[in-house]
Amino acid sequence: MKKLLAILMVLAMVFTMAAAVAEENTFAFRGNITFGLNMDQVMAAENGRYEIDNERTRGPVNFDELEYEHVMVDNKPADLKYLFVGNELVAIRVDFEERAVSFDQAKADLTARYGEAAPVDLAKLANGIYAVDDDGRLEGRAEAIVSGNVMIIIEEDEDEVDVTFVDLNAAYINV
Repeated sequence: MKKLLAILMVLAMVFTMAAAVAEENTFAFRGNITFGLNMDQVMAAENGRYEIDNERTRGPVNFDELEYEHVMVDNKPADLKYLFVGNELVAIRVDFEERAVSFDQAKADLTARYGEAAPVDLAKLANGIYAVDDDGRLEGRAEAIVSGNVMIIIEEDEDEVDVTFVDLNAAYINV
């Protein structure tokens, strides 16, 4: 009986530690928004004015988009877009308003939180490129940070800086 109890206690500790590690590696955006949530859950977490749209791409993926215009992200004005495939959150795009943040400033802030930036690995991003740009092209300056299951793409096109968080585990990535 004592051996059984000891084994059960060890198993309970292992499962508790595994859950803690899994929770630690989960990417969370503002309001505890995580990939895999459905549109209703994201709207409840944001609790604000939004617009729902279907974003057409020139590639193999169409997104349902939940957009919040003129919001503050890290104390900077931006449009915030949540992209869904099959009612599952797969990407988050922050379109900073013109000159609200520089590419170098965004890169410095994100590398301090998530790790070093490098050139965008399009092979790893695969169909996730359409979450970054609806025609599947990166124009202008772009770098990426890979942190766990998330690729964070920092892109500057003319005077605008966009940051896109892409769930690399989403099924549409490698369709």
